[in-house]
Amino acid sequence: MGRAFPGLVYQPIAMHRAASRIDQLPAWAFVAIGIALFGAARAGRMFSLLHRNMGGMELFGLATMGVFLLIVIFAVRRRQVRAWRSAVHVLGTLVAGNAFGLVLVWPFIPGGYDLSLAPLLRDTMLGGLSMMVLALPLCILLLWLSRKYGSHSSLTERRFRVIREKLAKRYAGGRDAA
Repeated sequence: MGRAFPGLVYQPIAMHRAASRIDQLPAWAFVAIGIALFGAARAGRMFSLLHRNMGGMELFGLATMGVFLLIVIFAVRRRQVRAWRSAVHVLGTLVAGNAFGLVLVWPFIPGGYDLSLAPLLRDTMLGGLSMMVLALPLCILLLWLSRKYGSHSSLTERRFRVIREKLAKRYAGGRDAA
């Protein structure tokens, strides 16, 4: 595969370095980036829905799910932040990102629709905040459990290098004995 695409080389060290930089972002930057990404994905899906583009709706639906997963993965990785704060960051990012998506799509809504932006944003934020309050205890519990008993994969474990070294020592020791 490396010959067919010479520029595409998997570099786990570069991936680890980029993930570490995202882990060290302050909370406001993490939330702001999450709002921008989630809002853009939601806006693309709503724009496609508005124009009855089924392929675009599917594409941006997948993009929305991907952004959601990235937000959750990096919230789990950010172990310097307590679980309840990370859960509030994730849920707040999703609620605000949805509202931001509405604001991005608003200029493209045709004039024939009888809609007003202020009540639409108010209802979106109130609905999102009420769901956030109801889902917050479960999110805190799941986030805490994933940090406490999570896997040692490179996506959720911040000590990837230490684990890789331990595994290398374990398997290198087994080869010498054989």
